[in-house]
Amino acid sequence: MTGKPVQTDNGKEIRRIGIIAAMEVEMLLLKEQIEDRKTETIAGTEFYSGRIGEYEVVLIRCGIGKVSAALSAQAMILRYQPDCIINTGCAGALARGLEIGGMVISDATVEWDIDMLAIGLPRGIVTSMNAVKMQADTSLSNWIQTGIPEDMQLVRGLVVSGDQFISTQQQRDIILGAFPEAQCAEMEGGAIGHVCAQNGVPFSVIRCMSDTADGDSEVNFPAFVKEAGKKSAEILMKLLRG
Repeated sequence: MTGKPVQTDNGKEIRRIGIIAAMEVEMLLLKEQIEDRKTETIAGTEFYSGRIGEYEVVLIRCGIGKVSAALSAQAMILRYQPDCIINTGCAGALARGLEIGGMVISDATVEWDIDMLAIGLPRGIVTSMNAVKMQADTSLSNWIQTGIPEDMQLVRGLVVSGDQFISTQQQRDIILGAFPEAQCAEMEGGAIGHVCAQNGVPFSVIRCMSDTADGDSEVNFPAFVKEAGKKSAEILMKLLRG
């Protein structure tokens, strides 16, 4: 591997990268670039493995939603043992001033729709780990950030996930009331972060904004999802190619 090897926070050199996207439009570019590509089906999900640049990669389209994302992440970890996992795709902007086409890289994730408030537990609590936020690998997120063009809007911070498409003020109020630092909302990253944290696998989430998670999202998402998903994939391609 040329140049300085990319390492995770624990000092492990990254050689095999797992990449998870929810939709075909978010992973097609990466899939087409895998050299010596092999395909394996596990639990009804196709896993594509091979090389991009100097990295071994394992790529999957997990499907939309937290359960599908968690299932695919766990299967990837058990079968391929990646050094890290990156979740790529699009999201709805929550942070003030974050625009369609802007990028978010995770510092942490949370599953905002875990709701046990009635029995005195905080929103988003993962009881198996006694934690709300899953911390992304800082070194991995820093590396991803080096691939963001200077003229592209970028924020780092909290990515929130739930099994809802966010398009109403009521939904926004619930999320931001509990997590005012949330940058964007989507439906997979928190579950992937949960699985990775519980397995001790470094992870990060990169998302391009397809909409602004409001009353216009039903119109903006179909119009911009393909472009947003492609942007995230292009950034990863740049990093993998070196």
